[in-house]
Amino acid sequence: LKGSQRLRETHKSDYLMNMATAEIKELLASKYKHSAYATRARSRMRELLATQGVEIETVKGSQAGWGKQLSTLTRRSFVNMSRDKGYYWSRIVIYIIVSIAVGTLFYDVGTSYTAILARGACGGFVTGYMTFMSIGGFPSFIEELKVFTKERLNGHYGVGAFIIANFLSSFPFLVAVSLLTGTITYYMVFRARFFRYVFFVLNLFGCIAVVESCMMIVASLVPNFLMGIITGAGVLGI
Repeated sequence: LKGSQRLRETHKSDYLMNMATAEIKELLASKYKHSAYATRARSRMRELLATQGVEIETVKGSQAGWGKQLSTLTRRSFVNMSRDKGYYWSRIVIYIIVSIAVGTLFYDVGTSYTAILARGACGGFVTGYMTFMSIGGFPSFIEELKVFTKERLNGHYGVGAFIIANFLSSFPFLVAVSLLTGTITYYMVFRARFFRYVFFVLNLFGCIAVVESCMMIVASLVPNFLMGIITGAGVLGI
């Protein structure tokens, strides 16, 4: 502004134009020390210092214990999973429909030597398909991780509490998926002893739980939805 004004008004002289920047700063500082603004500021600082009984405390991190953090996170995560239809409810419906279709296709294949391939194909399809469908919960994983990242930076809870709470909250849904899928498929196709049925359900539960954990790892490494789906499918394929 000074330069443009000087170009327009060459006949006027301003002594500030001949001063260096450091000299101008020093002049402003000396003028401010003896001004009314500085006097009012010093007076206000003395009033604040003279105030008694005022304590300012900076609270960092969470004041709740680890057990309280775990219970709160588990309850909140379970509520989110229950309300979000795309998290588990839609997959449970798809699992039931697919189990009925597979059970109808391989219905009562028998126990003969020629039925070994059919029984193996049925078991492999059920285990592979049900575990591969865990990709459907990837968008919900990303949303949970966004909330976790923000709250973790604020020091509300740690990584361990979040992981255990997520597993505990998803445990009832994983058990429901395994029981429904295993019961429908097993008693329509295999019809063997009860302990084999229990082994089949536990095996299915373990596979789904492992794949859910893998998808959580993928979601933490690849927060993008499309790339996460592709990466998750590649990991499951391998």
